Amino acid sequence: MLRTSTRAVALAISAVSLLGFVSAKSGWGEACDQSNTHLDTNTYNLVTDCDPTTYCASNGTCAYKGCRKDIYPFGYSDYAFDQLPPMCPQGQFCPDEGDQCLAQVPVGGSCQKDRDNECALADNYRDLAGFLNTNGSICLNFTCYYANVTLGQTCVTDNTAYTAYLDSGAAYAFIVSRDNCANGMYCDGTALQCMKMKRQGETCSGNKECLTYSCAADGKCGKAADDPIHPGAWQYVLVGLGILILIGGVMTGLWFMHRRSRNENQIKLEQYYNEQIAYRQSIMSMSHAKNSLLSLPPNTLPDVARSSLYRDDSGWTSATNDGLLPPNMRRDSTSGWSDGEGSRGHMQRADSEVLLMPGNENRDSRYMDAPEQHGGYRG
Repeated sequence: MLRTSTRAVALAISAVSLLGFVSAKSGWGEACDQSNTHLDTNTYNLVTDCDPTTYCASNGTCAYKGCRKDIYPFGYSDYAFDQLPPMCPQGQFCPDEGDQCLAQVPVGGSCQKDRDNECALADNYRDLAGFLNTNGSICLNFTCYYANVTLGQTCVTDNTAYTAYLDSGAAYAFIVSRDNCANGMYCDGTALQCMKMKRQGETCSGNKECLTYSCAADGKCGKAADDPIHPGAWQYVLVGLGILILIGGVMTGLWFMHRRSRNENQIKLEQYYNEQIAYRQSIMSMSHAKNSLLSLPPNTLPDVARSSLYRDDSGWTSATNDGLLPPNMRRDSTSGWSDGEGSRGHMQRADSEVLLMPGNENRDSRYMDAPEQHGGYRG
């Protein structure tokens, strides 16, 4: 119940802030009230009655800004870079209002919230500069200081509470504590004295007490946010084995795919050559039938002509061993070229002769099977 009420309050505050941001924005030349200028309670940004490109001037109207504090300021998405307000030179700063550049404030002078760059630099600012200040100067409680207080000396702290949210939506306060202690020290909130920062693993109660600026949930200083991760040797071994297993699996899979494709192509080739052989046998049988019919004397009976397709002297039977087999039932294993001259002046012809291709040099050349060993007819 408490968590729900806390979330509701936070949402209500955000809605009110957003409503104020949207409803009270005036453009250039429109009326504004400087008394409405304040810091947002959640983000601590300056809120005025004017839009992001203008500020509320002393005459009660919105005027164009005369400077900028950021390289890419908010609200200028429709402007070219050379149309942006100028940035201030060294020794000056642009206030949150952005009206004009002002000279930096000396130590003890007033400054705006967390605007360390509004404070003047120390002579030894390079020695004082750190990630918790700007060039050795720091703005605490709207007053400029140098971050030069050493061990055991009295220090000043500035605690700022921000609203943060858990994954469940519950809100909690996140406190950022800043002080004017020198590098390597922090200001104790109880004693208000600078103390030496703690190393990783030592007990802590806040981020500022740790050299890593990270106090873990177990109450000890943890790793810094930018600390590189160093994996163990076993992790490198596992990654290497994983890569080798992956490469081996890919290569094995490719090998199986190649073998399957090779087997399929082999079957296709066998089928193709079988069809070609059967086709060749059919042509040879047709050629033999033609030669047999042309060699018969005139007025031969049909029965005799039919039987002569497979045998010269009688009908064909399956028990006969020296007869020519029917089509698609035999496969010659020998063939050769023959260009011999017959008595009629042309190439000798065998029973199984078939014309497959013309000769290159002699028009009468023929590609023919070797003569079979039985009494066939010659043309």
